[in-house]
Amino acid sequence: MYFLSTCALFLGLLASSLGQSESRQVWQPVHHYFINRQPGKEAVHVAGTRRLNSFTAYTHLGTDFGFMGPAEHDIEWQQDAVCLHLGQEPEAWAGMWHSLAGLAREQQKSLNFSAAWTELLEPRYQTRVSSVRVDAHGHGRLKLEIKSDTQELLWSSVLTLEEAPEAPVVLPVSPSAFKKAKLINWIAEPGSELCIDGLFLGIETPDIPFDEYVLAASYAKLARSYDAGTGFVKDRSHLEDGAFESIASTGMFALATAVLAQPPLQMISRENALKTLNNIHRAVKALDRPRGLLPHFVRRSATGYMIHPGTEYSTMDTALYYHSLLLGAELLQDADLKTALISAMDQIDFAKLRLPAGEVSHGIEEDGRTLLTHGWSDWGGESALVMMLQNMVDEHAPRHKMARPAQAWQGTGFITEIQSLFYPDFDSDVPDALDGVKWLSARRRMLSAQKDYIQRTWPHSMAARIGLYGLSAGEGVYGDSYFVGGVDLPGQSVIHPHYVLMSAALTNPPETYELLHRLEHAGLFIPWGMVETTMVDGSLYLPMNGSLNASFETLGAYHLLVKHRSLPDAIYAASRQSRELRRAAQLFYPQAQGREPATTSASK
Repeated sequence: MYFLSTCALFLGLLASSLGQSESRQVWQPVHHYFINRQPGKEAVHVAGTRRLNSFTAYTHLGTDFGFMGPAEHDIEWQQDAVCLHLGQEPEAWAGMWHSLAGLAREQQKSLNFSAAWTELLEPRYQTRVSSVRVDAHGHGRLKLEIKSDTQELLWSSVLTLEEAPEAPVVLPVSPSAFKKAKLINWIAEPGSELCIDGLFLGIETPDIPFDEYVLAASYAKLARSYDAGTGFVKDRSHLEDGAFESIASTGMFALATAVLAQPPLQMISRENALKTLNNIHRAVKALDRPRGLLPHFVRRSATGYMIHPGTEYSTMDTALYYHSLLLGAELLQDADLKTALISAMDQIDFAKLRLPAGEVSHGIEEDGRTLLTHGWSDWGGESALVMMLQNMVDEHAPRHKMARPAQAWQGTGFITEIQSLFYPDFDSDVPDALDGVKWLSARRRMLSAQKDYIQRTWPHSMAARIGLYGLSAGEGVYGDSYFVGGVDLPGQSVIHPHYVLMSAALTNPPETYELLHRLEHAGLFIPWGMVETTMVDGSLYLPMNGSLNASFETLGAYHLLVKHRSLPDAIYAASRQSRELRRAAQLFYPQAQGREPATTSASK
């Protein structure tokens, strides 16, 4: 379905110089009408309709959609297209509506066609919506319309379709005419016999180099899950505000916001960055924190935000949050925020969070009392971050060695990279003091194994042709379960592209940007960032906007950009300047000092 032709690949490789500014037109799907049907599972029909349940009830924008009209129950959606057969119904019409921002019932959210990305980004980094495209075939009349947040009709156009149109229909729109666009709809008029394959927005990118575009697009994807009214980041952008917020994503969004405010890019104003970080901290400090731990997920209740039922208070999410906010406070030189964070961290009672064997527990159950029986003993960045948080709080805490040093559990990609989003110290082959691991070599071995796995296992696949890799973790391709892959497992066919950016600081930047160009041509890197998941053959992908992987992608994109331009890495500089993070790093590197070397091993 998303086969990358030889011609498209050639054009991707001939894309304009990565170091030069250019404005381009790219296509953002509102909805590709494919069906996520799982092999071996019986297709489930939606009661009273001719539609299958695709189990992905959201658009590619991370919004909701629905059906309308007297003949809506006759809309057929059983293949990779939505079809209408109204030839025998001269009075009936049917169509679909799609929210452009948030859920349709969230009237306070809308899309500004003149500045389509998050308003936190400065005007020079904004995209513009300048056209609408519909891929349809058949015959009849198809009406397209855009409505405002008050249901006012802002624009409409009626297309008369012939049996086999030569190309998709593209209709120009004026970006300045749509400041608060809420819905984009299509309506098949009575008597029509047609199928719609997809609906798209034509996006004019800002006049910036491609490396900046990659960073801005990744941040824009992440920001779609941020609610400035509450200070939290949703786990997935298509969820209702307050339903399922992620503490880890909230923290990393704060760090991404702070680093994008740094010179020379200054994609975000320092004022807005400070406001965002303090907004986030006010929200998070109001949460219950048994033994000092933060919840994994929270939701809104009648009395405020509380742990989401069925989840835990997590040492990993607590580590991600405090690492992120400490770095953000250092970057923005917010002394008051830093003091408040240190005070909150000092309340973490690690002595009561350790299991009998000495490792730190994964956390506490929902009741706020019962210690989880699994601990951080597997080697990798997750365990390292939890241990380093413990070292920040108590540098005399017992040292606990990791199992299987230098071997990430089942070869899952993100495990070897997550620590390097925050620390420069692991860009070295100095054996660490805890397990004697040469981290840079371990990370490079993982990257090589990730690339080799696809080429060896699926040599004729779409992924192999364009050089895509990423056996990592995230939502499964069918959108109904969490999936963890890895290079140590046989027959892996599910790719999580976030690993491309997480590991990008280990690569030759021009080669990685060429890969991202190819992903763009393949429809896997769109204006609102990377897709969550794709099959190796390109036959199916999941367009979900997940905030955790969007966080990894944004921070990875930043590290890639500064390496590409030989700029000082502001996150790493802040990590070296922070007394707390230096104390944490000394668990692995006792001689870790607060200084900024000219280069790192990973960049040589």
